[in-house]
Amino acid sequence: MYKSNNLTSDNLNSFTSLLKTKWDEIHNETDIFRYKIDDLEERIVDGKYFLQLNPDRRSKRRTPEEMTSICQPFDEKKFHFNKVSSKEILFSLEGEDGDLHTVLVNVSPISRYHSLLCPSVNRCLPQVVTPDSLKLVVQIMFQVEDRDVRIGFNSICGFASVNHLHYHIFVEEKSLHIECVNWQHFKGEMYLLDDESTVPAFCFKIQKESSSQTLQQAWKVLEYFLEKSIAHNILFTKRGLGGDDVVYLIVWPRRNTSGAKQLSAFNVAVLELSGWFPIFDEEEFKNVQAKDLQAELMKWKRDDFKSICENIKGIL
Repeated sequence: MYKSNNLTSDNLNSFTSLLKTKWDEIHNETDIFRYKIDDLEERIVDGKYFLQLNPDRRSKRRTPEEMTSICQPFDEKKFHFNKVSSKEILFSLEGEDGDLHTVLVNVSPISRYHSLLCPSVNRCLPQVVTPDSLKLVVQIMFQVEDRDVRIGFNSICGFASVNHLHYHIFVEEKSLHIECVNWQHFKGEMYLLDDESTVPAFCFKIQKESSSQTLQQAWKVLEYFLEKSIAHNILFTKRGLGGDDVVYLIVWPRRNTSGAKQLSAFNVAVLELSGWFPIFDEEEFKNVQAKDLQAELMKWKRDDFKSICENIKGIL
């Protein structure tokens, strides 16, 4: 479906190896990155929270954009991904409709191989999830055999930093806490992490033969969030609920942020909700306990999750 002079349409499973090869080349042989990612110090807290110390990300990254509306329009005058150096481009996928889906290095990476997928980058879309971009991400996830790959999305007012449509690509061998929890069946291929959890979430179990129907269901939920101005974070993973040839789309409705992302010890976005905490402060990294992480997560838990569930039942 997608073609590129770097990636053949019949071999999208080379996506990960190409990404790693090109990423390492740029990281090792150029000065494109704002800092180098080598061996990050790590620790596991309470057997479930995965911490990585990355102080450079706070001090050397680009200043996040100030955003106040979940559907804030794209602004050509502000930073966007069509302004990046061509040296940051890992490869591009050309869609059947002429759209260009570009994969870039993240010049301020959270971890090794942290990259950005920019669907329809030439169309200058705002950071608002779209049905076409969901399909693209799920297609990539199905054809990437490496189960260490996850793809994440942060909405505006959900700690997105740039108002230009993009997803984050991560490669991590450790399982994340959200991939090990017990989900309750909700409806169809939709599951629920209920209100007793730190931050409740929905999970869609996407199987290849029925991916279109499940994505339609997921889109109805995300469309509801957009209509109601509910900030959200999304994780795509191949780990969880059982089965290898399944993609899980996990979405958290969360409290809205306002203004620019604050570069404190950490910010609660898709990774933190998943149980992966990039920590910017060394003392915080050494001393933070599970109760501290849980308290920070709780700040972003919505009080109206039960009513959100009832409303979603009515639209599905």
